[in-house]
Amino acid sequence: MRYEEFIKTAVEQYVKNGSISPREFPDMDLYMDQAALFMNKKLEIYQKSDKEPVMTKAMISNYVKHDMLPKPVKKKYTKDHLAMLTLIFYLKGVLQVQDIESLMKPLIDNYNSEFEEKHDFLKLYGGIEELFSRQRKTIAGEVNQDIDSIKKFLGNYENADDDTAELFMLICLLSMKADVQRFLVQKLLAEYFTSKE
Repeated sequence: MRYEEFIKTAVEQYVKNGSISPREFPDMDLYMDQAALFMNKKLEIYQKSDKEPVMTKAMISNYVKHDMLPKPVKKKYTKDHLAMLTLIFYLKGVLQVQDIESLMKPLIDNYNSEFEEKHDFLKLYGGIEELFSRQRKTIAGEVNQDIDSIKKFLGNYENADDDTAELFMLICLLSMKADVQRFLVQKLLAEYFTSKE
């Protein structure tokens, strides 16, 4: 299969299953093993192998231990917990654990406070997911545009129709685009979250 077909299929899977809608969170609270099972089922496109789950019970315990996730309520995880777990999953791809702790701290403090007006965390997550869902739908067009630009660039050289050169350029270009966003995330985090500590 040529890489264009492969990436088209991967993008389609990502657009369809790249995140968890708040409507998909179960209406009942879950025990830790159920929460891990739910997260692994919903985020299975990110799974690298059958032996390596996306999320384990040990990971969830560590998130609670490091105050990245509120303590479960009577050993059960609510929709708020599942939303936070989903965001932690994405943040892990970009940030160090201590940076995620700094980012989550104000929300966890608010969640645990008896005095502050509570954030509606599920509503915050819903807004993030809705915006993300819109952006996911534009990815196919952007990747196709990148592929066309690469082919046009290489067409001027002897390497025209060389999959290796095209793939190399595409992977580097996608990585550089991701790096710009990671750079901006780290700048915002350093300025508004970690510098406060």
